[in-house]
Amino acid sequence: MNAADHLAANSHRPRAYKPDLSTDPWYPFQLHLNFEFVELVLEAALNKEQVNWFLKLLKSVCSTSEAFTINEYNDVQNTWKAASHCMTAPHKFVMYYHSLWDWVCDLLKHPNIGPHFPWTADELWNIQVHLYEKVLPFILYADKAKLSSFGCQKGYPVIAHLANLPMLIQNGEGIGGGHVKGVKEYSGKLWFANFKNAIRHESFRKLLQMVEKESETGCWVNCWDGVTCHFFPVILILSADYEEQAVMALIHGVKLNFPCPICLIPHDHISEFPAPCKLRTSENILKVLQETCSQDTTEKKEQILIQQGLHDIDSTFTVITNTDVYHALSWDQLHANFTEKFGDHLWAKLLRILDKARHQAMARVEKNSFSEMPCWHMLNHFDKALSISYTDEDLSKIVVFACHDILLQNTEKEGYLLLHCLRASIEFDLYTVLELHTVHLLAAGQEAVSTFNVLMQKYAKKTDNMKKNWNFPKNCTCMHVFDDIKAKGITHNFNTKLNEKMHGPLKEKYQKCTNFKNVAQQILNVDHLEVVLELIHCRISDYEAYMETNVQNTIGGDTNNVEQEDFFHVRLGSQVKQPLSLEAIEQRSTINKTFMQFCMKFNELLNRYFQAMQKPLPGNKHIQLQANHESTVDWCQYTDHLWCNPHFHSHMLQKCLGPCQC
Repeated sequence: MNAADHLAANSHRPRAYKPDLSTDPWYPFQLHLNFEFVELVLEAALNKEQVNWFLKLLKSVCSTSEAFTINEYNDVQNTWKAASHCMTAPHKFVMYYHSLWDWVCDLLKHPNIGPHFPWTADELWNIQVHLYEKVLPFILYADKAKLSSFGCQKGYPVIAHLANLPMLIQNGEGIGGGHVKGVKEYSGKLWFANFKNAIRHESFRKLLQMVEKESETGCWVNCWDGVTCHFFPVILILSADYEEQAVMALIHGVKLNFPCPICLIPHDHISEFPAPCKLRTSENILKVLQETCSQDTTEKKEQILIQQGLHDIDSTFTVITNTDVYHALSWDQLHANFTEKFGDHLWAKLLRILDKARHQAMARVEKNSFSEMPCWHMLNHFDKALSISYTDEDLSKIVVFACHDILLQNTEKEGYLLLHCLRASIEFDLYTVLELHTVHLLAAGQEAVSTFNVLMQKYAKKTDNMKKNWNFPKNCTCMHVFDDIKAKGITHNFNTKLNEKMHGPLKEKYQKCTNFKNVAQQILNVDHLEVVLELIHCRISDYEAYMETNVQNTIGGDTNNVEQEDFFHVRLGSQVKQPLSLEAIEQRSTINKTFMQFCMKFNELLNRYFQAMQKPLPGNKHIQLQANHESTVDWCQYTDHLWCNPHFHSHMLQKCLGPCQC
C-alpha cells in the first residue's frame, strides 16, 4: 500500500478524480503491456544488450510452435538444479571451493578446448624432462576483494587458469578462461590479521589437496579425442600482489632484513640492483624452519625467525610434488610498475616538482600538454590529469610528452632528470609487455633495466635530502622479470590485472545474488551456474554449426554469397549501420577544409584505383579501408582500420590519409 492509499483508508475519502479519457492512462506507451515491460527493465537495471536479448526471446516465444515450459520461479530453480551436474559443484571447508582436478578434467574432455593444449616454456620443459610425462601447470591468483560498498564485507578469492592453453583462451572469458575456484569470506581487521597467515595457508591447503595425489603419481585421463593420457598437475605460476606473495613465501613483509619473496637481497641494497643474489628455494626455507624447531628455547627460535624474517608456519605448497613456491612467485606489472614505482614514487615526485613551479607551468601542463595529446584508439585521454588521485597505465605513457617542453634542463634540473627516469621506466615496461621474445629482445630488456637503475640511483643521490625511500621490495622484483619470462612465458601469464577485473563480477554477485549471509557459498553457486550456462552455449553453437553445414551440403552449397572485394592484404567493406551518401558527408563537413569538393576528389581517386585494378566499382557500397599486415612483434597477421572520426570523444581522430593527400 502506497502513501496515498494509506491516507485514503484512514481518512474521509475525497471526491473521485475523473481521469482524462481522451488518452490511455499508460500514454505515451502504446500498450499497457509495453509499460509493464519497460517497468521491469528499469527495476532489473537491464542494459541495452540484455533488453534486446529479452525482446528477441519474447518474440521467439510468440512466433514459434514449440511450447515454453517454464511457468514460475520454481521451474527455473529445478532446471538449474538438474543442469548443475554438468560441471563439478563447490565443496565446503574453511572456505568454499571447486575441485581443481575435476575442473581440469572437464577442460581436457571438452571438444573445443582439448585441441588447444600445447606443452612448452623453460620451467615447464624442465619438469617434463624430469617426469617424461605430460604436465598440467596451474596459474593461481589470490587477493582480497571488497564485496560491500563500504568495505566491511571482504572476500578472498582464488582464481585458477591452466597455463597449457593459448593466451587468448586462458585469459579470456567462458570455458577455458580463469575461474574462481575458492572464496573465503571475512570481515574485521583483527580477524584479517590472524587469517592472512595460518588460516590462508590452511584454506589453500584444502584446495590443493584435491590434486595432491595426482601430482605425486599422476593420473590417467580420457581426453576429448578418445586418447587416454597420463598427466601430472603442478603449480607453475603464483600471481599476486606483494602482500599476498609475502604470505605465500612465509616472510613478514617490507621491514625485515630480506624483504624480497624471491631472493635474499638485503633491505638496504634494493635500490642499487647489485649482482644477482642467492635465490630462495623451498628446500632452503625448510632447512631454516627445521633448525628453528630444533632449538631448545623460544628465545633462540625467535632469534632465527627474526633474522630470516620468516613465519613458523607449514607451507601449504609442499603438498604439491614438483612445485617450488619461490619459483612459482612471479613479477606483477600492475602493482610493481604502475601502482608502486610510477604511482607512489615517480608520479608523486613529478607532482611535487610541478607544485613548486609557477601556477602558469601547471596550467600549461594541464591544458596545453595533456589536452593536446592526440587521441588514439585504446589510449585514455586526460583533461585533468594533475588532479586525479589514482594512477593509470596510459598516464605513464603520455606524461613525458606532457612535460618535455616545461621541465627544461637549464631551468629545472631535478625535473629534467626525473623525465629521463620516467622515459627509461616506459622503455623498460615496453619490453616486459611484448607477446613474443627473442634472445636479442631479452638482452635489450635487461639493458633497459640497467639504464633505469643507473638513472634512479643518480636521481636518488641528487634528491637525498628529500628523504624518499627507494628501497621498496617491489623495486627489487624488476630484477627477476626477464628470468620469469624465460621460465614461464610472457608477462600476460602472471599479471594480476587480468584477474583483478574479476573482482567487479564478484561484488555484483554479492550485491544482487546473495542475502548477505554465508555469501561465499552463494557466490560460488552463481559462478558454477554461469560455467554450466557457458558449457550449454558451446553445445548449442556446435549443434547449430553442424546442422547448418548439413543443410548446405544437402542443397549443394551456398551459391548466394556475394563476392567480397579482396586485393592482396586490403579489403573493402563497411561496418556503418546507417550509411551516409558522399554528398551528405560533404554537407556535414562544410567547416573542415579537408572535405572541400570531397565528392569530386574521392570519385577521381576511386575511378583511378578500380580502373588500374580492372575491377568495377562495387554498387551502392560505402568504403572503409582495412589493411592487413604482419606484425613484427609476434609475426601474426593483424588488421588496421584506416578511418577518420571527427567526433571521437569530442576530438578529431585520424587513422587514414585525407582526400587532399591522396
